[in-house]
Amino acid sequence: MRSRYAAYALKDFDYIVETTDPERRDLFDHDVNRAWMEESDFLELRVLGSSEKGSRGTVEFIARFRRGSGPEQSHHERSQFRKTRGRWYFSEGEAVD
Repeated sequence: MRSRYAAYALKDFDYIVETTDPERRDLFDHDVNRAWMEESDFLELRVLGSSEKGSRGTVEFIARFRRGSGPEQSHHERSQFRKTRGRWYFSEGEAVD
């Protein structure tokens, strides 16, 4: 999770794609995610909790960011990860209200 946040902050879109679950990459909207990444300045990542059970993992986090000169915003998410061949991949995320 932290490495993916760092990739967003550093605008390393290739890393974001590479760490997305290969079985779910077709569902990943490249254009929308790239635009959001390029238009945003990432300010802070707070990991609220994580759990792991076998090859499945969950991370709950809040990311603070700003788009352009707009106000600071927060994104609260519970992300699902899947471990394949010793490497964790992002599978899907669910916004938390």
